[in-house]
Amino acid sequence: MRCTSTLVLSTLAVGQAAALSVRHASFHARRHAEVKRNPSYDVDWNKVAVDVGSVDFNTIDYSHVDWSSVFASSSATPTPTPTPTPTPEPTPEPEPEPTTSAAPKVEATSEAPKYTPAPTSEKAPESTKESIVDKLEDAVGDIMSGVSDLVQKLGISGMGKNAKNANGRIWLGDSSKWKVKFQNDANVDVTVFCWVKGDASDPFAGMCLNKYEPELTVALKPGESYTASWAGNVPSACAPVYPDTKLSFWGAVDNTWIEMNFPVDGTPGTGAFDVSKNVNMHGNSISAKGSYCTSDMNTCVYQCTNGASSCETGYELVNCDSSNGGGQGYDPIMAGVGGGCSIPQGGETLRVSFS
Repeated sequence: MRCTSTLVLSTLAVGQAAALSVRHASFHARRHAEVKRNPSYDVDWNKVAVDVGSVDFNTIDYSHVDWSSVFASSSATPTPTPTPTPTPEPTPEPEPEPTTSAAPKVEATSEAPKYTPAPTSEKAPESTKESIVDKLEDAVGDIMSGVSDLVQKLGISGMGKNAKNANGRIWLGDSSKWKVKFQNDANVDVTVFCWVKGDASDPFAGMCLNKYEPELTVALKPGESYTASWAGNVPSACAPVYPDTKLSFWGAVDNTWIEMNFPVDGTPGTGAFDVSKNVNMHGNSISAKGSYCTSDMNTCVYQCTNGASSCETGYELVNCDSSNGGGQGYDPIMAGVGGGCSIPQGGETLRVSFS
């Protein structure tokens, strides 16, 4: 389970249980730190090894689409059609009159196209811009339906970055060879929030959505699905928010999580994913299916031991070994088990369903 800081620090080779690819480090460390920030603790934070006091949360860039630039369009004034100069009809010879009278008709015809295409040339860009806007609204508007109210209700720091192009982390659409298809198999609306590993000053901070804007937000009505793209070697995690889901006291989604880190290009065996119940043993069901392995509430899943409802330590990875495409080993950072389902090197689409 654990947050997103080091989901993959070594390798997971299928069939080698001792090889470790998913590094759970760690929602526990962050959760523990938040508890000690309580005024009842007399702590000299200057002596704490990880100092996040220098982080200026006001500098976070919550960028949004500049719709004014999307809708902006220039409308040129149509060029008025010049009035043709009438040609006097010759009187000496009546027979050429049809030819002479045809001249004005030709001129009128030659002038008419100058006027007729004008509105067409004006409308073409508008039609194109409307088409672009429609696509943006389809891609962003639909998956963001109702998110604003939910974000305010839970106290989440932003709507979600939802990058529209490859950004080296997570972005909308299926342009990457590493993809996650989210499917809402529940009978209620589900909103999925995803985050990535924090920076060096606080690698565990990404999960704290009360302070950091989610990298991706997808709102799904029952039966709906959406596919998003990932870059390789980006430790990340996602969690579903149902109508009754809340944030934990340390700012993370208090529900079951799906964690993933797709492989580093050119380095086989460095990608893995898992379902984790460590944050909330009574959370909603998640099933994640890859090419080699399935992680769900019973297989290749992290869970607390000794009846704990949430755990920083005292957890296990169950039913995850070479027989079902997974593996596990010792995690020296957390001094506990690590591992998960392996991901092939050439590309993968994880199918993650919520129910």
